[in-house]
Amino acid sequence: MTLYSSLERLDVRRLPDTGSLRFTVIDFETNGAFGSETEVIEFAAVKVAFGELRSEAASLCGASAPLPLSITRLTGITDRMLIGKPRFEEFLEFFLGYIGGDILVAHNAPFDVPILLSYCARAGLDYRPKVLCTLSNSRRVYPGLPSYSLGALGERFGLFDGRAHRALADSRAAARLLLRMLGDVSAL
Repeated sequence: MTLYSSLERLDVRRLPDTGSLRFTVIDFETNGAFGSETEVIEFAAVKVAFGELRSEAASLCGASAPLPLSITRLTGITDRMLIGKPRFEEFLEFFLGYIGGDILVAHNAPFDVPILLSYCARAGLDYRPKVLCTLSNSRRVYPGLPSYSLGALGERFGLFDGRAHRALADSRAAARLLLRMLGDVSAL
């Protein structure tokens, strides 16, 4: 998405005074569709400041159509779980307010951030955060690993405390990966 490519993307190795920076790590689970058909069915955001996880926000979101079986198998989210839940559009103002001026972080940011930007565009909002991708940064900080998926990195570094492919567990794992990278980079 061209809007994503215009954002400032950060290299964890070149961040100034990381102790004073504030981050919000996000993750979306979606209906599996692409482009304008993509719907967020679960979101999570984890605040990271002063070297620790500070707070979190998460919710399931309603969908306009039944979920593909492949998405239910991957995430464990069922259509029944989404009944009566507000659509992500209804959470957008809260979500952006929660992020505030923090650096926006996601594992595979080129997936999650354009989804957020497309919701913003449909709502007439011009949102241009600084972005840090833990996937691309983990490749720089830990070269030569066999896989940089969040699942593989989570297993290698003990990052998960819940089921992978659920928004809150993935956000927490990516936040822990961010903290690990910040520590490892500062130790160099």
